[in-house]
Amino acid sequence: MSGAAERVERTQWDLFWLPPDVRVTDRPELLYITCPRSSPYLNAVLRTRAHPDDLPGLVAEVERVMAGRRARWLVPDTFDPAPLQVILEARGWAPTDIHDVRVLAVDAWTRTSAIEVHAVDSMARLHHLCDVADAAFGRPSARSAEEMAVDLRACTEGGRVHRFVGYVDGVPVASGGLTAFPDTGFGFLWAGGVVPGARGRGAYLAVLAARIERARALGLREVGLYAKQDTSSPILAALGFGRHGGMTYWERSLA
Repeated sequence: MSGAAERVERTQWDLFWLPPDVRVTDRPELLYITCPRSSPYLNAVLRTRAHPDDLPGLVAEVERVMAGRRARWLVPDTFDPAPLQVILEARGWAPTDIHDVRVLAVDAWTRTSAIEVHAVDSMARLHHLCDVADAAFGRPSARSAEEMAVDLRACTEGGRVHRFVGYVDGVPVASGGLTAFPDTGFGFLWAGGVVPGARGRGAYLAVLAARIERARALGLREVGLYAKQDTSSPILAALGFGRHGGMTYWERSLA
């Protein structure tokens, strides 16, 4: 465990961005969010700090309140995860995405890119970003006009959320987000992706560079993320991001 790993984990506990239909339960031993929609992104345990003897009851609590949906449990190595993993596995939870904690000092970044990148500052750019994300991650999703309006306000008001779109020959092909945590000088990177047909042309690097430069402009000292071991983590390692631990999604359908 490292201080960097703890800083990345703490980014998951700042829930300023939550939609209004999400409920937060926050106790010292457990932080989780629940939503009537069946999305593991919105039905998730974000912090576990409990004695092993208390874990069975906490897992049962989560399963009860998230019944009828697909649930996710974030299990980092900022604590000893073994007792929790044993209980989750016994109750039918399974590990899905395995991540490395990747962190870089902003001042260590020196790369640039000639590929066109724009911050999301209009509904048209937000639609470009959503189309890219759907193609990049293979998870098309319907979004209401109200949800899109909320997302755009988050990008243009408050100074916390920053999203970018990369273009090749005028076509949107890459996207990525940055959430700023001024109190800790940290920027959390998320949802960086490239449409399959444009990979290998530098678009990922371009959007990453834009986010790091925005972090620099905001006075942040570090950027980091939970990078999937089989996709973004090797890329970021080659770009100088250090590894500071790991985190695994454990998921279960509670329908």
